[in-house]
Amino acid sequence: MRTTPPVKIITALALTMVFNTGDVRADLTAIVPAYFYPTNNSPWDDLNTAAARIPVTAIMNPFNGPGNNLDSNYVSAVDDLRAAGGKVIGYVRTNYTAEPAATVKANIDKYVNWYNIDGIFFDEMSNSGAQSNLDYYQDIYDYAKAIDPAWEVMGNPGINTVESYLTRPAADSLLVFESQGSSYPGNTPSSWNFNHDPSAIGHLVHTTPTEADMLAYLDLAVSRNAGQVYITDDVLGNPWDTLPSYWEAEVTRIEAINDGGIEPPPTGGQVMSNPVANGTITTIGADRSDWAGIPAYDADTSETGGVEVDYDQIQIAHDDNNFYLRMQLNSSEPLGFKHNVYIDADFDPGTGFIGGGGELTIGADFLLQGSSVFAFTGATPTTWGWSFLGTQQSNATPDTDIETRIPRSLIGNPDGFDFTLFGDNAVADNDFYPNIGLDGYRYLIDGPLDGDLDGDGFVGINDLNIVLGAWNQSASAGDPADPSGDGFVGIDDLNFVLGNWNAGTPPTGSANIPEPGTVALLYLGVVSMIRRHPSR
Repeated sequence: MRTTPPVKIITALALTMVFNTGDVRADLTAIVPAYFYPTNNSPWDDLNTAAARIPVTAIMNPFNGPGNNLDSNYVSAVDDLRAAGGKVIGYVRTNYTAEPAATVKANIDKYVNWYNIDGIFFDEMSNSGAQSNLDYYQDIYDYAKAIDPAWEVMGNPGINTVESYLTRPAADSLLVFESQGSSYPGNTPSSWNFNHDPSAIGHLVHTTPTEADMLAYLDLAVSRNAGQVYITDDVLGNPWDTLPSYWEAEVTRIEAINDGGIEPPPTGGQVMSNPVANGTITTIGADRSDWAGIPAYDADTSETGGVEVDYDQIQIAHDDNNFYLRMQLNSSEPLGFKHNVYIDADFDPGTGFIGGGGELTIGADFLLQGSSVFAFTGATPTTWGWSFLGTQQSNATPDTDIETRIPRSLIGNPDGFDFTLFGDNAVADNDFYPNIGLDGYRYLIDGPLDGDLDGDGFVGINDLNIVLGAWNQSASAGDPADPSGDGFVGIDDLNFVLGNWNAGTPPTGSANIPEPGTVALLYLGVVSMIRRHPSR
């Protein structure tokens, strides 16, 4: 077991404090339309409990706005949620600019005079880019920000809108989806959504009856760069008059997403590296004996067999010149366009193809289809556009066992990639591998680095935050926060990260390492942090 001088540990903790929002995505927030009255044992109490675990922003709405009088029950509810760590913003109707600006401002003033809020929520917001509409919302935005520059001003067009509302700015954040769950997977976000911090993008999804769909939609929201999300099984006419029956599961999933730091995919997916000597995989033909001993990714048992494209098992290996891919199926489908292998070669889900309905949680830079290799050329992440690069050697003998060899140079000699498979069958069920709503798997050329706990090929702030997020807690076998494997998250686990600090290739958008002088300024705060969270 490595040992590291205490000063190095202090430095690393300081780095984490400085760069908590550097190469780690901001936490996912539950943005809850709290259109329920705050009586004793109301859902507001559940919001207070959740706010101790995840970021919660409640939209208060006493009477289609602030109402005509202060309500002491709302005073208590707002104060209690804020004391628990949550935030509250006040509902104000704009009626798509038909509400006079003077009335909107008067309603803002009522919130200011009666409640200790954290911002304003402009509902029924226009999504038009007309100059008059932009001017209207910038006017009321400026009025709210003049009251408190720290306020969040959120606009709700509820559908795709123009980027100008954020860039002027006429809002700090926008809800760009508000509809029922059945329409959510097929919704295509505007490409500019990926130009902004996720905290500026919000989604409200109602009429989502199952917990499984809720969990899948949370992952889908993350892949669409949404940082403020709420999903409920409540239904029309008012789908916001209570919390969902699966609220605890929703909180738990958001908590898990935030603990993982929302790295580029996979968050929780498998990471593998299988280097082989040149000539180990000797032929691309009917003989598969040369794959003996090469580990496979998890078996997929989501389908039951039949005529659908159904991936069972995937193996990947590489030598100095090639990647090798083996796909095993339990249904016979000829090699060709039905087998789509999407590859994210820059570990960045914000670049590349995410699918017309946003169904891919990776941003695919390349597509392998049968014997053909394509590079993504679409104008936006949801725009279908591929450029033919060349061919790969392939064999499907039998049809249920497909082997390919891809020259590494054909896809830019990457250090590794994330991947998702999609079996496209027009006459029966399709199949995603891993399943839709889950992040793709990762393959690395050099294998996971010692201390690279998130599998992004770089040892840095994200890896430290994985350890610190579970600091001084017990850990189960395989927990990435416990690389020492002793069942406890403490100094030994930090040393695994620090011993290989700054090794590898920083992922897209990673933060710079601070100067030593900056770290020194935080010394006293770090010492205090260690005292509050001692190792075992």
